[in-house]
Amino acid sequence: MPGKSYTILVLPHARARFKKLQLSRKAVVGAFAGLAVLAVAGLTLPPLLVKMASDSREIAELQRSNQSLTAEKQRFESSLDDLNQRLSAFENQATKLASALGIEELPSSRPAAGGAAGAPVEVPDAVPFREEFRALNSRASSLGLSMEQIDTAWTEREKLLAATPSIMPVRGWFSHGYGWRKDPFTGKRAFHRGVDIVAPQGTPIAAPADGVVSRAGRLGPYGKSIDISHGYGYVTRYAHLSEVLVKPGQKVSRGDKIGAVGSTGRSTGPHLHYEMFRDGRRVNPWKYLGDKSF
Repeated sequence: MPGKSYTILVLPHARARFKKLQLSRKAVVGAFAGLAVLAVAGLTLPPLLVKMASDSREIAELQRSNQSLTAEKQRFESSLDDLNQRLSAFENQATKLASALGIEELPSSRPAAGGAAGAPVEVPDAVPFREEFRALNSRASSLGLSMEQIDTAWTEREKLLAATPSIMPVRGWFSHGYGWRKDPFTGKRAFHRGVDIVAPQGTPIAAPADGVVSRAGRLGPYGKSIDISHGYGYVTRYAHLSEVLVKPGQKVSRGDKIGAVGSTGRSTGPHLHYEMFRDGRRVNPWKYLGDKSF
């Protein structure tokens, strides 16, 4: 069938019979197609192999990065857990301090509901552990508010403690206490408004708490005497002094020398008559004398 096959004659150099090859058209087309495929493959295969090697390196690098990110994530989660534990410890300590100071409730003791002592920290939505960051920020803000409240209460408590009489104004021995007794001058039953502390003439008298001298000088049967206003309703009085060393309006601190023991006014001998007022009413000074040993 013409056009359907091709004949190839092979003529060797030596004397020999020539060889004849007859190929069909399909075989020739197939051979040329194969050569074309090989040619295309020869052109495309090297770049493809290079790309595959590059992709393999990128995959290996991505695997290493993924392992590194996984380890970093684990470390970060561990840090978050540690921070949570520390915040919990601080919150517990704040609650204990608040209880000791008489604060019934702190912001950090309530469930987190936002809000902050200052400007809240904005956490972008794209940041990993976004919700954890926001929860920690809310807890930290509440804890900050709690610490401010505790600091205010503590400062107020320090002022109260500094203003509360708590030491012996003079060292000596007690001759008469607060309450009913036999009057040493009349022999009749009379109410004694303070405590009498016997000490040698001229023994220094100390302020038992911080305050301001509200009166200093002679006061009838009290003789030379001093009144100190300590704030928070506390006032103390010192009577029968031999010497007054302060003036009205003068600020004094706990332990400052304000006068000296004497026997001025209605007195039977050198001693300090010590009185206390709380919110305008006389009270027994005994429990405010601190260490009574001498």
